[in-house]
Amino acid sequence: MTGSALGAWESDSSQFHTRRRACLANKGRVQNRLAVLVVDHDADVVHQLLDGFTGQPVEPRVCPDPAEALLVLGRTCPDAVLLGPAVGKLDPIDFLTIVRADDPDVPVVVGAGPGSGDFAARAAEVGVTAVVPRPYRTRELLAFLGSLAPKTDTVEIRPMVIDLGRLRVDGAVPQFWLDGVLVQLPPMEFLMLRYFAERPGAVVSRNELVATLWADRPSAKSNTLNVHIMRLRKRLGDDDHNPTWIRVVRGLGYQFSVPPVGSRSPDVHPV
Repeated sequence: MTGSALGAWESDSSQFHTRRRACLANKGRVQNRLAVLVVDHDADVVHQLLDGFTGQPVEPRVCPDPAEALLVLGRTCPDAVLLGPAVGKLDPIDFLTIVRADDPDVPVVVGAGPGSGDFAARAAEVGVTAVVPRPYRTRELLAFLGSLAPKTDTVEIRPMVIDLGRLRVDGAVPQFWLDGVLVQLPPMEFLMLRYFAERPGAVVSRNELVATLWADRPSAKSNTLNVHIMRLRKRLGDDDHNPTWIRVVRGLGYQFSVPPVGSRSPDVHPV
């Protein structure tokens, strides 16, 4: 954007300043929720982001045009701004310049993808709160946005769904989807499945599983773990004698993976 164009926007932005000051003075926040203004023109990135926000205590508002976002910011006073590449009468850095001139404290997080180092550097010069990778790593981004909530408020970011293709494990409700079919789980099997699904391909020892899942029952016996492994394999449609989902690595523990449809694993041996 040219200097004269930016100057025109700055001269016309007095209404933005007035609205924002009035909004900050009279804002009635929705407790325990985080209002986020997303400024980004990439529909695919935004769709993925909003999908990750589903079920979370986050209220997103999307504006692909920074000029429109400036008006929305002045009118709604979000708790944070997520600023990515955007096209319009203002470019993202000009948007950030105007916002920082009026409010140096509003959190503005910039999403910078590969090859956008200059964009991130310019944003840092203007006064961005933080720079995060883009496309966004939704789980890490949610945790960071939650830390930006007003200190008088509490925003509890819920565990996210783990998506491993054929298998999707719910973030909080004891259930999973296998090839699109919903399966309900008892709480302990759910915790075990989430623990495995968070570590696909890793070898998890029996002691680690017992210590994690039965921390309040240090006397839990080895047979208890065997029973839960057997039940979980059955729910996944696995063969307990020749498993493909939860396999035994002899002398080390269990290895979890999502097999392709119809695959079989070689014979394995007890730990």
